[in-house]
Amino acid sequence: MPIEVILPKVDMDMETGTIEAWHVKEGDRVRQGDTIFEIGTNKAVMEVEAPATGAIRNIKAQIGVPISVGTPVAWIYLDGEAATTPSEPAAAAATVAAATSVSKTEAPAAPVIAAAASPSGLRATPLARRIARQNGLDLRTVGGTGPRGRIGEADVKRHMEQRPRCAAAQEARPATAPSATASGDRLQPFSAIRRIVANRLSESMRTAPHFYLTSEIEMSAARDLLGRLARRHERIGAPKPSLTVLIARVAARILRDHPVINASTEGEATRFHERIDIGIAMERDGDLVVPVLRDAGGMDIPAMAREFARLREGMAKRTLTPAELGGGTFTISNLGMYGVDSFTAIINPPQGAILAVGRTIDKPVGRGGEIVLRPMASFTLSSDHRIVDGVAAARFMVDLREALENPELLL
Repeated sequence: MPIEVILPKVDMDMETGTIEAWHVKEGDRVRQGDTIFEIGTNKAVMEVEAPATGAIRNIKAQIGVPISVGTPVAWIYLDGEAATTPSEPAAAAATVAAATSVSKTEAPAAPVIAAAASPSGLRATPLARRIARQNGLDLRTVGGTGPRGRIGEADVKRHMEQRPRCAAAQEARPATAPSATASGDRLQPFSAIRRIVANRLSESMRTAPHFYLTSEIEMSAARDLLGRLARRHERIGAPKPSLTVLIARVAARILRDHPVINASTEGEATRFHERIDIGIAMERDGDLVVPVLRDAGGMDIPAMAREFARLREGMAKRTLTPAELGGGTFTISNLGMYGVDSFTAIINPPQGAILAVGRTIDKPVGRGGEIVLRPMASFTLSSDHRIVDGVAAARFMVDLREALENPELLL
């Protein structure tokens, strides 16, 4: 009997997903552990391994089409099995609307969410394969030093460092690599993550009527506090808190008093979240990802600094799960470290608001009848006008200013 390959459930609240890329084609021979496709949820993209060794046939699912968890997407025929059309259990190409209870089908051989695999029998970590793809490197030319010869990130980087001295010309670039035009332009298809980001933010701009409020906030007290916290955290063995961590801590505290800012749209209703889960926008290899400080309202500053450091490390190593990359109730995007003075951010749907933070810079301001220099930063709140009114957003910004100009009152 051929073995079903189903669309796996990779997140607790996942009901549907899309195949972002097939790594095999009809009739290809795969080995157990080979990456056969990439699955995209509304939070992340993950690679899926073959559950058995054999020939992949009857590929059903198309790229980019939402399908329900548990739906068969292909079959693996073991050695010696004749290629036939299997009796498809339940609607093989079930669509989103067709089945919401497929996740408990009759125990098909579930694919494995990738930890290590390769499209041609090679074993390599997802990060190693991604770096290789980005650099047009043929993994078959790389020696793996991991278990069972698995190729890791360090192997790829070491090989790339040595490549100029080796036979670099033998490393064939993928046939699908974008080609430059005569003028030097090039067309690069969206990555799977870029496609998710593009779809989500386009949806946000189409459906959520944004409005923006901006405040210039003095950061003298926040800057002084960060200095003292750095020394304290060094004594207790906690990571040094960044300005982003301090802003997240302050925002988490005042969001308690502004439930409509910590809310999201749900159909024609507003969902007020009991817990405060703050997403922090980060960049990874040109892609936007938003890991979430879960239950940020219940964290003190050392705990938040530790969790923030853990998320940053997990993001860099690509070890975060979809559950850690979604489900936030409010988002902070800080581009101040890149020298950006101010900007407006697009709301991360279905959330109701996002806070954009610019750089801190000394500016002349009036204090006590005199013009003095003070470190000032721009904060812009983007709000979904379907659930947040101007006055509610303004009150949040007033409290944000008071909290950041007197942060020790809240910590």
